[in-house]
Amino acid sequence: MELTESAELLKLIIEGTNAGLWDWDFETGEVFWSENFYELLGYKLGEIPANIETFFSLLHPEDKVLLSKALDTHLKRKKPYRVEARLKTKDGIYKYFECTGKAVFEDGKPVRMAGCNIDINERKLLENKLAESEYLLSEAGRLARMGGWEFDCVANKSIWSKTVYDIYELPYDHDLEFVNPFSYFLPPYDEMLKTAVANLQSHGMIWDLELQMLTEKGRVIWVRSYGEPVFNEAGELQKMRGVFMDIEKYKTNELALSHSIEVMTQSNLQLKNFTHLISHNIRNHANNIATLTSFIDDSTLDEDNTDLFHKIEKVSQGLSTTLDDLSAAIKIQETELGSDTLYFADVINSVLGVLEFDLEANKAIVHKNLWTEKVLFPRLYLESIVMNLVTNALKYRKTDVAPEINLRTYTDRNDCVVLECQDNGLGIDLEIHGKKLFGLYKTFHIGKDSHGVGLFLIKTQIESQGGQITVESEPNVGTTFKVIFKAKT
Repeated sequence: MELTESAELLKLIIEGTNAGLWDWDFETGEVFWSENFYELLGYKLGEIPANIETFFSLLHPEDKVLLSKALDTHLKRKKPYRVEARLKTKDGIYKYFECTGKAVFEDGKPVRMAGCNIDINERKLLENKLAESEYLLSEAGRLARMGGWEFDCVANKSIWSKTVYDIYELPYDHDLEFVNPFSYFLPPYDEMLKTAVANLQSHGMIWDLELQMLTEKGRVIWVRSYGEPVFNEAGELQKMRGVFMDIEKYKTNELALSHSIEVMTQSNLQLKNFTHLISHNIRNHANNIATLTSFIDDSTLDEDNTDLFHKIEKVSQGLSTTLDDLSAAIKIQETELGSDTLYFADVINSVLGVLEFDLEANKAIVHKNLWTEKVLFPRLYLESIVMNLVTNALKYRKTDVAPEINLRTYTDRNDCVVLECQDNGLGIDLEIHGKKLFGLYKTFHIGKDSHGVGLFLIKTQIESQGGQITVESEPNVGTTFKVIFKAKT
């Protein structure tokens, strides 16, 4: 038959290509598949029956309706039959093919149809991968409110991504030929952008600017504009391209934070000046009272006035002490001391040497387990911390039990250096006093020579260096203070 001869000729022409021929006689139902048809699916010639049922069994389930509809449209309306579909290979893997064909009609009815299946798997996989990448890039740009733009200096033509249109609040079909990009930017940002573009055109300078613009719908927003040049081999400017990003949310937060920091800084400065003023003025009054009391000869006073004078003198001394304590607290918060690499053994032994008389008088026992040897910290503060903790352990001892003090250093799970001071003293009821333990002038034991300044000062010293102090205590059992330094040396 002529059609068969034509098929044989076509087979010779496309032999060695990625195409498989097929022929379908509607009157007899006979189907022909070329050797390439089989080979592209991983089969040998005749290994599976060449018929319509087999072909449809090899089709991917999602492609059966698509191919059937295309075939039906061709046979009924004579529209071109060309469809991309997946066929299962002998290995059980689906491959993409472009299925094409054309029917022969007699008296308006199809009597025969022939065509080919072209292997497009590599191309299709690449297209799908590219489409996925484009989708991810497009979605990332949409979510981040960041798009790309390009201006062809030779053709005088602009290209924007969809996100750039979204930022300008323009429709995607807007004619960019009539868009003046500078007109959307508020002064002085319009001039900044004009200067940046001019510098790029004349000197090839890249720009990266934060600008304020007015969108097509009248919203004022902050954007970030980035542009760079593209030159040809002759060094001539061909294109400008870059990135355009909506940073309204971030810029608003940044400005709000900056304003808060500015207000806080100003408030702190005013508070600092106020505390210095109060401290200075009150100290002057305290000094004046002390000076006046020193001029009084109490021997010339009667008994009632002598008693009153001594009370005034005691109040004056207490006021001076209070001012000294407040001054020390203010200096700690204002002074930035340099940190040194300190060995705990050196500092602790130095403090214990100063307290040697008190330790011996109270028959105190001091244990030292210094598993971490050193820390980065101001020496003045570390000496003050150790001095206060050991002094407190002696001060709040039990009268009938010899004081036992355990000093330990180690590194915790967070890689922070820790100093612990544990005693067997009176302890503190944390349920009652826990929240005010480190407050200024807070005391917890009646009859002790306490001023409530020591713990406040060491907490201030520790926190000024980024550390923290915690306490565990039980009445009549003892107390453990834990100083957690900022980081391990």
